[in-house]
Amino acid sequence: MENLHEEIKILKRIKERLDKLMCDRATPVEIRSNSLYECIVKDEQLRRLFRNQTMFNQFLRRQHNNDILKQIIPNYRVDTSTYIHYQWYFFKEINKAVEKGKCVETFGSRLTYKKNDLKVIASDGTKFRSNQEKIIYENLLKCNYLTIEYEFRILINGEKRFVDFKILNRLTEQTYFWEHFGVTNSSEYSDSMTERIAWYKKNDFNSVEDGGTIIFTIYSGWKEFQRDIDSYVKLISSR
Repeated sequence: MENLHEEIKILKRIKERLDKLMCDRATPVEIRSNSLYECIVKDEQLRRLFRNQTMFNQFLRRQHNNDILKQIIPNYRVDTSTYIHYQWYFFKEINKAVEKGKCVETFGSRLTYKKNDLKVIASDGTKFRSNQEKIIYENLLKCNYLTIEYEFRILINGEKRFVDFKILNRLTEQTYFWEHFGVTNSSEYSDSMTERIAWYKKNDFNSVEDGGTIIFTIYSGWKEFQRDIDSYVKLISSR
């Protein structure tokens, strides 16, 4: 492993294993090097290179000291206060620049009601009832470590509602609900909107503005709509 090019290839292979491990919902937000070692030795090539964890840690240490490790595996920190025994910590990567989010889980509508109305198709094939819902969804897809469920069923005291989106941030373990109202020029729709908001409040779903977990957006124009989306997506994805 003296050749720098070969060592970079090895680091990239380790990074692939690390990414898969951190995408697992059962994996904590931060892990130690022993957990990473247990993962990478499932790869036959890496198992041959690192016959024990000491060899693996020595390799990490050398790459860190040579300022190479951070270039390939940016999502780590290391405690070097004890010179003979570095303490390694690897965490779930937050990359704001990615076009599509890392490790996003999605679930489409399970509703059988008016299934033929699901005609608007997102970039990943998920079907929606409106273009505005699709736009919200596409923006959520750019975040990392979210679980997004469309038309999620809420059942309280025998009453059933289907909220547009249930969103779990798996890093913070915070759950949000998002109800979007897209038709504002219909008195019948406005009455329905008022009733739905009242139902949520009656059942202790407070808005995020009041410290709760539910988001209400009401379409009034594309500029305002995108501004609201940006604001709420930032809230959902923040750590």
